[in-house]
Amino acid sequence: MPNAVFHRENGALFIERVRLSALLDAGIQTPFFIYSSAQLAMDWQAYAQAVEGLDAVIGYAIKANSNPALLRLLASYGAGAVVVSDHELRLALESGFLANRMLLHGNGKRPRDIDSALRAGILLSVDSEFDLEQISSQAAALGVTARLLLRVNPDIDPQVHPYISTGLLDSKFGFAESALERLRPRLKTLPRVEVCGLHCHLGSTLKSVQPIRDAARLLAILVRELRSDGHPIEILDMGGGLGIDYSRGLDQIPVPDELTLAVRPVLDELGLRLFLEPGRSLVGRAGALIGRVIGVKDNGRKHFLVTDASMAQLIRPCLYGAYHHIELLEETVAGPSAAFDVVGPICESGDFLGQGRQLPTPRPGDGIIIYDAGAYGFAMSSRYNLHLGCAEYLVDGDSLRLVRSAETFDDLSRHFADQPVHLPR
Repeated sequence: MPNAVFHRENGALFIERVRLSALLDAGIQTPFFIYSSAQLAMDWQAYAQAVEGLDAVIGYAIKANSNPALLRLLASYGAGAVVVSDHELRLALESGFLANRMLLHGNGKRPRDIDSALRAGILLSVDSEFDLEQISSQAAALGVTARLLLRVNPDIDPQVHPYISTGLLDSKFGFAESALERLRPRLKTLPRVEVCGLHCHLGSTLKSVQPIRDAARLLAILVRELRSDGHPIEILDMGGGLGIDYSRGLDQIPVPDELTLAVRPVLDELGLRLFLEPGRSLVGRAGALIGRVIGVKDNGRKHFLVTDASMAQLIRPCLYGAYHHIELLEETVAGPSAAFDVVGPICESGDFLGQGRQLPTPRPGDGIIIYDAGAYGFAMSSRYNLHLGCAEYLVDGDSLRLVRSAETFDDLSRHFADQPVHLPR
């Protein structure tokens, strides 16, 4: 059983108290994403308990999943928000997140992103000297003071896929310690900025908190140095990055309690407020991708299970080689078991959701589930082959709500244009 929220009764798979195959029987168009409000609440509670007794903000990373229904739930729990664009900021505010518990970061903030953050009065993470200069200039133009965290790249290897490793010196993110040392004299002279904290994010799908512990110790030295320069350093942002159990028990995944225990000594010693940025570990387990089997085939060397769900909805397997557990919705009516490559209909050899998966042989039209797709599923989906955006649903007990309708061709075509653009001479 993948977790308590997804469970079987007489071979049928349920999410909370909703039988998933009943949705297909009712004619709901596949593929679609479905989310559990109960799982979201449980994973939030794990973080809430982990920060008890600390001055802390749990800042949900909007990029992981920006569906407003999930955002409103997280805001109602008391979450802060971490945004990386002006549109994410606007959506976060409209969903109920408080500006005084929000942060904008990114290695290439556009002027519009900085402007929105300054007008909203949220924290900004500084990633480079040009970033600092742009923020200072725009803050002066608006007549406001920007409250800043300096993003430090500690050159610590988090032992994750290189595409999601952000704490090594070859990463595009943050200041190396030597670069920050050169910058220190300038920090006192720039107008309209106040350096109030340090920021560090090592990577995603972390399987150990030791890199976070090491980074916190390094940042403690920098906190003392910046305080000696007169900066009111009060915030330590250790990012997010905790993984989830995609592999069903093969890996030891840290829990939020372990994360906060790793940094508590530094927080207590220096009297710092903790800012965390979980995304995947808050919403990943709450969501799943549901598809229908189109058919099965045997090419003499492999068995293929072809489904209407694909890399257009969930790109993580082909992009990162990521594992997602896969099952049929109704296993008791299926045929003999075989090792299948679970693939989609996209015209790419890399369009797979799982390889060599031992599954009962399904019939065309049977339902299939790809677990743990609540983070970086819909958020990274595409229209490749003109497979349009799919619907999203939210379950609460035995109730089901449509929280995003499926995109139609009319939705797509209204943005087509054929009109002259007059260029300056």
